[in-house]
Amino acid sequence: MNDLMRVSEYFDDVYYHHERYWWREPGRYDLDPNAYPYSLLTQLTLRLLDRRPQVGRALDLGAGEGTDAIRLARLGYEVDAVEISEIAAKKIRDFAQEVNVNAKVRVFAKDILDFRPDGLYDVVICNGVLHYVEDKKAVISLMRDVTTEGGINVVSLWSTYTPVPECHEIVPVYCDDEDGLVTSSYRDWATEFIYFERNKAETSHSDMPDHSHSHLKLIATKPGG
Repeated sequence: MNDLMRVSEYFDDVYYHHERYWWREPGRYDLDPNAYPYSLLTQLTLRLLDRRPQVGRALDLGAGEGTDAIRLARLGYEVDAVEISEIAAKKIRDFAQEVNVNAKVRVFAKDILDFRPDGLYDVVICNGVLHYVEDKKAVISLMRDVTTEGGINVVSLWSTYTPVPECHEIVPVYCDDEDGLVTSSYRDWATEFIYFERNKAETSHSDMPDHSHSHLKLIATKPGG
């Protein structure tokens, strides 16, 4: 375990060597759900947000290069984007400025376990980061606590259905069972969407050998509101 890289170091290196590592195709900030035929989670998130009576605040934990955060800002949300990689955090600021939503996106370059929100959020997204976090309970508790009544949480992470590919054994990885902590944490919320995506070929980046992942994807609404 001591030979593994820290997550921040790994992603600093990844983001330094790629102009865009995720969502390289055009239309990455499109607000039409039909623009995402290969991302059911994105489709359903946009459809749910379209039905909400008004926009508000959003939190993107593990924001990467900011695609989800910028998309939310284009919808009118005031977004806090938290990202452990300093290089990725700068990219978020630059990419947000390119599409003229930089005034709506605050970027925090820090570990999500160290983030202290200054209020509540109507939307909280945690997409593709929880499998790098051992203390998932702390992150889920934070997400639940800072969500307004009637607000939504959007979660995606690797599940244990597929073993972690050898090419990803660079940093510590902590997948969750399909019936594990994440799904059980939302049993008292209204489940809008839950999907166990199994053995999906990885196509979002090309810097590794062919491999596959299994994912746990969930959208839930907090009671009340």
